[in-house]
Amino acid sequence: MNFTAPYLITDGELSLHLHPDHLADLRASGLTDDTIRAAGVYSLPPRFIEHFFKSAPAEVESALCFPYQDPSFARIKIFPPLGKMKYAQPPGTSARLYMPFPVRPGAVSVCEGEKKTLAASQAGLNAVGIGGIWNWLSKGTAIDDLHRIDCNEREAVIIPDSDVWDRPDLLRAVYALGRELRDRGASVLVAQIPQESGTKVGLDDFLVAGGTVADLETFSLSSRLFRAAAWWHGRWKFKKALEAA
Repeated sequence: MNFTAPYLITDGELSLHLHPDHLADLRASGLTDDTIRAAGVYSLPPRFIEHFFKSAPAEVESALCFPYQDPSFARIKIFPPLGKMKYAQPPGTSARLYMPFPVRPGAVSVCEGEKKTLAASQAGLNAVGIGGIWNWLSKGTAIDDLHRIDCNEREAVIIPDSDVWDRPDLLRAVYALGRELRDRGASVLVAQIPQESGTKVGLDDFLVAGGTVADLETFSLSSRLFRAAAWWHGRWKFKKALEAA
């Protein structure tokens, strides 16, 4: 199936292509009409929801579609969510890199999730996205899409959600991604989104609340914040090497 947006970027009536709940959700992330149009985001007709499940759950009422560069692939945000499951992709497909706009020369930002990637692009960053903090891997191996970014002598800034700093398991994923990019030639930094009252904050939330990209503090992989993750990473790589032998 071709998941390309069923409208032109110049189409002025987004309400014709977006369910009111979906448009409100995009607005909550601070996304403008121009950004939504340029990314080709649209409400998936209900009859196509079944393409994202082996058996479409009756609880899913609607779906917001984020097309990828490969027109045969997309991810959807489901309404309402199925427990902790908020997004879906066609069964049997692996993780992909979300590249809504051409990657320009210079520093590249890696964001967690489609809406945050669009918010970063809207804020002027050269942004690409992964569906989740571990979604740069597929069956334990870095996804092929990472080859689409020339990391050699390029700065790469990973911008995870704010809760990773309190979650050793998530910080390991951030560090492992950073090491993968560094091994490909990038100079890697990790941005820290401020978090208050223990509530998780994503980049889109941060920007909507009035924060700016310039406000984000960044850390190199050699920071003491990654000391435990670095120790884990060495053991993880050793184990993977043994399994591959």
